[in-house]
Amino acid sequence: MKGIQHIEVSNRKVRFKFDLYRNITIVRGDSGTGKTTLYNMIADYTRLGTASGVNIVSQKPCVALMDLDWQNQLMHLSDSIVFIDEGSNYITKKEFAEAIRHTDNYYVIFNREGLHELPYSVEEIYRIKTSGKFHSFEKLFKAGKGHIYSAKHSTKKFSCEYILTEDSNSGYEFYCHYFEGKNVHCETSRSNSAIFRWLNEHKADRVLVIADGAAFGSEMDRIMKLQASAPDQIRVCLPESFEWLILKSGIISKNQTASMLEEANILIDSAVYFSWENYFESVLIHITAGTPFHYQKKKINAVYLIKENSRKIMLEMIEALPEELRANE
Repeated sequence: MKGIQHIEVSNRKVRFKFDLYRNITIVRGDSGTGKTTLYNMIADYTRLGTASGVNIVSQKPCVALMDLDWQNQLMHLSDSIVFIDEGSNYITKKEFAEAIRHTDNYYVIFNREGLHELPYSVEEIYRIKTSGKFHSFEKLFKAGKGHIYSAKHSTKKFSCEYILTEDSNSGYEFYCHYFEGKNVHCETSRSNSAIFRWLNEHKADRVLVIADGAAFGSEMDRIMKLQASAPDQIRVCLPESFEWLILKSGIISKNQTASMLEEANILIDSAVYFSWENYFESVLIHITAGTPFHYQKKKINAVYLIKENSRKIMLEMIEALPEELRANE
């Protein structure tokens, strides 16, 4: 499945209207916020169709995944929007992630906890906003300038001792080179899930976290809680991905990259790319193959370390950097 999907679900009492932008959408919220109501309406329609009293407006079939036989049901679903209720224990399992990896469905998952086996975006985590009988989705986490996400803003001028990234390959090499000679240490946690542990082990240190927002959704709750408890010490910067920063920078011909970035919703096939992070990496490798800008994940091409190029790559998130690290930029 590709593209933005507009959905309307209603009965005589309530109406839900929302858009889905990527293959995995997470809907959060406490009891009584409408999650169960929406799921039950989809479930009723799945069992009874129009006899349920539920009306669905959607270009794609909307289906509720049932707990008892989810694997068999999933095998028979294609090009559909699949709704999954909170409390479905299988959604936390690796086997569920593997089962949906190459499907052409979109998934709407109601869940209060981070799902660490799924690579979903920080941009696709929502709560339900209610106005009378009308309900819509509202982003739970919103980016500030420089792709900064914060649960609580610092009251002091931010400075940092460490740049922490989950990337241990080309992205990490790039940041190490970029900040070389500046009064800051670059570290890698080697995975998204390890960032939380690293921060807990360095509670006295001031840290700028740089991670790929396209696949960081499962970590947001606990990272934002840490950031809220120490807003003067932790800043979180989440661009889509390192490869996205390169594509966005203009180093590669804009004629090649503009549509790939602006029309990502239309171009990204959920059956091919489990995460937009995978898409941007694939695109960058493809369009630079056989050129001086040839990109590989494991080791950074020296052309990206040239000062003029590295400045362009960093420009998209320059406002996330402490002032002392922006010097001469």
